[in-house]
Amino acid sequence: MSEMQNNPKGVFNSTAASAEALARRLALFILIFAAYVVMTRLSSLHFSYSIIPFRLHLSPPLVHLFEHHVWEFAVGMGAIAVFSRGNLWSYGINALNIRQSMYVLWRFYFAALIVIGVVIAVPLVHAELMPSYLLGANAATMVGWIVFEWLATAVADEIFFHGFCQTLIAKYWKNILSVGTIEIPFSVIASTALFTVGRSNVPVYGNPAVEYLFAALLGFYTGMVYYKTRSLLAPMLSQAFFYGMPFVVRYLWMVWK
Repeated sequence: MSEMQNNPKGVFNSTAASAEALARRLALFILIFAAYVVMTRLSSLHFSYSIIPFRLHLSPPLVHLFEHHVWEFAVGMGAIAVFSRGNLWSYGINALNIRQSMYVLWRFYFAALIVIGVVIAVPLVHAELMPSYLLGANAATMVGWIVFEWLATAVADEIFFHGFCQTLIAKYWKNILSVGTIEIPFSVIASTALFTVGRSNVPVYGNPAVEYLFAALLGFYTGMVYYKTRSLLAPMLSQAFFYGMPFVVRYLWMVWK
């Protein structure tokens, strides 16, 4: 008789464990999707535009994006507080591996400056190419975009997509894809996909294809950095620089012109 026939109980336990793991993963994705839906629904109510005094000096789309990321931060932090049972450090809210984080961060800054120079600065100086939503923007709106990209998006996106989503996925889906000597956890692949879809709603660099490409590359990079350092510090600072510096360049060009 075969081994499977000799040990039917073991086969049953293995099948039950596989079914349980599949059910947990399915429940996990339903939970993440529900969190994203709740965040989107809350941000669609547009509370801030009717109560914040400085709204008159900023464009409505910018105010709505601010509100979206406030809710994203609130939902992400709330979910982390619940699932970590108060141990926020286990979801990336910490200062672990500072030296390693700073090392990869400065290298990223150098590469990002090259991209920003080629894609943003050169076309701006030579052809005066400016996104349509910034045409005629006043100083308050430009400063608002700078603060938005340097603070609001970087903190909210990294907490929700990598701190919450990636950490939770990693707990229940430990598969790793090996590409040569590089190991890529499934949790990083999943969080990259989520980040790409969720982050490309603001055309910072150009057409939608460019935004999706850059969002995917940045999402993968920050996901891998978080996986290696176990801290969201470098991912937050990386995203802030990559999406915030283009608005600084545009603002300086407007002042200079």
